[in-house]
Amino acid sequence: MDICFRRAGMPLAAAGALALLAGWVAVAPARAQQPAAPAAGQAPAAGQAPAKNYKDRGEYDLYSKVTQTTDPKARLELLNTWQDKYPQSDYAPERLQYFVATLAQLAQNDPAQRQALLNKCQELLKTDPKNANALYLISFWGPAVGGNNPPPELQSQVESAAHAFISGADEAFAPANAPKGISAADFEKAKKIRLGVAHNALAWAATAKKDNATAESEYKASLTANPDQGPVSAQYAKLLYDEKKIPEALFQYARAAQFDGPGALPAATRTQLLDFFNKAYKGYKGNSEGADQLLAQAKTAALPPNGFTIASASDAAKKEAAAMQSRIDSDPAFKLWYTIKSNLTGDQADSFFTSSVKDAEIPGGAEGVKTFSGTVISIDPPDKPTKVVLGVEDPAKADATLLFSQPLPASALDTIKVGAKLDFSGVADSFNKDPYMLTFKDPTIPGVQTTAPPKKGRAARHR
Repeated sequence: MDICFRRAGMPLAAAGALALLAGWVAVAPARAQQPAAPAAGQAPAAGQAPAKNYKDRGEYDLYSKVTQTTDPKARLELLNTWQDKYPQSDYAPERLQYFVATLAQLAQNDPAQRQALLNKCQELLKTDPKNANALYLISFWGPAVGGNNPPPELQSQVESAAHAFISGADEAFAPANAPKGISAADFEKAKKIRLGVAHNALAWAATAKKDNATAESEYKASLTANPDQGPVSAQYAKLLYDEKKIPEALFQYARAAQFDGPGALPAATRTQLLDFFNKAYKGYKGNSEGADQLLAQAKTAALPPNGFTIASASDAAKKEAAAMQSRIDSDPAFKLWYTIKSNLTGDQADSFFTSSVKDAEIPGGAEGVKTFSGTVISIDPPDKPTKVVLGVEDPAKADATLLFSQPLPASALDTIKVGAKLDFSGVADSFNKDPYMLTFKDPTIPGVQTTAPPKKGRAARHR
């Protein structure tokens, strides 16, 4: 399917998580420690750690402007100036966290800032290996920077960050760590959204290594953590489809096409996916039966239930063939009927009918069979019928017609009625190849008195 999804791009739900926790970068301590005025060279009291100090008034002014500037582009310029003028600073850790927070804002709309963000996150992890924000941002933006053919170094960084974030998520998102103004429910939701991103990053890395088994597992884990990820469902669907795991792939295509809440794909893309799903489903199953039910199920569930499957057209054909063979083996009358039908629908149908069936009494005791059996589908006309249509192979599909020279008596209609099973034998009068129909003239119906005497024919010859 020619629809491209940027791996580990920004699903709406993930974008919401960024907005929700945009300020959660632990810069508050920097402000709390900010002196009212520069105090370079001040010595610490005995037994105390050295106090943080600005180099001079210029650094103090830069720091103050950084903390007061809301525009991320302007703040980034101030941070770069601060770093250039004061590469060695007591406030380097706080400055680094401001860099990460600022670049994270800019990265959403400016791809040129994403590699710089990754670099700063790696720098932050050297001093704070468990920094959940840095680990998350690498997991989020690394795949976007790396694309489908990432350099090994970036791939390794993303894997390490994603694994570390997952292993430390419970600690990082403990209720006590919730930022002021964020409810416990929203904090837990943000955790699940970010866990989904981390697992999706691992799926991206596994795909780059062509480790499809791991990629499948991680996509599943991602959707388990955060079900509301239309792009991830679509990526997972393509992987499964390429692996020929069609039932599971169809479920994910249905999910990506039907899910329309926060985190969904754009409407136009969902329409494309729905068209693809409908064609692929019909191609696999042989018909559209059950497609609507699957679409409804996938709309409310990101993953299929255990044991989920869809019978393919090939599976259905094998099952049907097995059932047909079992019926042939166990029912001599049907075996004879099916043999006649097979010949009358084959390439030599006309010659077979003329030489072996026309004007012949059938079944006529051939292979010990005295009557055929079918289900009455219609009687015409209803009051004084001269035509009875039966379904022999399929009770709902007509394939035998009984024609009578005179209307059937009322007493016969106690037995001959729609839905009833009827045994019959007689002389074959004509046939139609497609749709298949074999017609008998004045047949015999055991136990039923008809007005006209049964027509006698020659003995049939069957192949």
